[in-house]
Amino acid sequence: MEPGDGRQQGGERPRDRGDLLTRALGIVGVGLVGGSVGLAARGAGWEVVGVDRPEVLERAVDLGAIDRPSTLKEVRGTDLVVLAAPISKVTALISDLAPTDALVTDVASAKNAIVREAEANSLRFVGGHPMAGSQLAGVANAKPDLFHGARYFLTTTQNTDPNDYREVSNFVRELGAVPTAVDPEKHDLLMAALSHLPHLMAAALLKVASDISPEALSFAGPSFRDLTRVGASNPGLWSDILAENAPALGEALAHFAGAMAQLGSEIQDRKAIENRFLAAREAYDALGGILVEKSGENADVAIPVENRPGVFAEVTTLMGSNGINIHDLYVRHSNTERAALVLTLDAKAAPAARALLREAGFGAEIQS
Repeated sequence: MEPGDGRQQGGERPRDRGDLLTRALGIVGVGLVGGSVGLAARGAGWEVVGVDRPEVLERAVDLGAIDRPSTLKEVRGTDLVVLAAPISKVTALISDLAPTDALVTDVASAKNAIVREAEANSLRFVGGHPMAGSQLAGVANAKPDLFHGARYFLTTTQNTDPNDYREVSNFVRELGAVPTAVDPEKHDLLMAALSHLPHLMAAALLKVASDISPEALSFAGPSFRDLTRVGASNPGLWSDILAENAPALGEALAHFAGAMAQLGSEIQDRKAIENRFLAAREAYDALGGILVEKSGENADVAIPVENRPGVFAEVTTLMGSNGINIHDLYVRHSNTERAALVLTLDAKAAPAARALLREAGFGAEIQS
């Protein structure tokens, strides 16, 4: 949804700054995402101040994520405020910020309630959600290139001022991301289906496997690991996210439950299940696919390695220096002393990779 021509309630606000923002940025919540915003913004010439706990701000200054600590009162006077606090705190922060002439955005992954709160407080507001992140948390894991090439949703309504949208979208481009306008309700349904539901599925699958047998997870292969990887995400963060998007997630769960029930009723109908997988493949290809899916048959090469610094770099450097592309990799842990690094390669390259690895002293095996 493109920005409307209307303005938020409270009347038109004066603008004397031209088309571009001046360079004062306030970040409320300087964690992984907020810290990454700060690093990228400072690299683009912004003066960045941060609001968070004193120990977090001290670390953020040391890492270069902000220029200096600040307060919520002070950031009201900046040109742009990014609310990057935990999602459960964003609506309250919006109320605390008002009134302000600053342009405000956020990074929360559920948008409808936040956008409504901002409009109720007559803020100059453009909701945002970068499709980038990490399983790691905290400003210590912030990266200036976290958003490079990532889609960055901007949740516009008929009340969104076009000038405000242009300013925030320009800022998003400075971060290296690709801005995309979308209605808040549609955004929340998309996130429920594409992000939030998969996290619940991972938790459920891990519970099912654990309940079947305490040893089950030690036998898990790449497919199970791929499906459940997000189950290792930050528990506090995800409990907040799921609760904030409960209405849309409930709708997605109902659709998913219906789809699983339908599949269950067809499980002995080979042709019906085959058609389901054909449809799933077509849907997957529509995502753009993954390189390994487009390049033909692939093979996994398992390499037992010692748990020591630099060993993974040795393996990946060996592959790269010999022109062998690694499509994917993961670590299969057995104990604290040994692990297996599993590489997904083009099947035609797997024998050469195994030979190179064995020459280098690694016991590599190709897995079917």
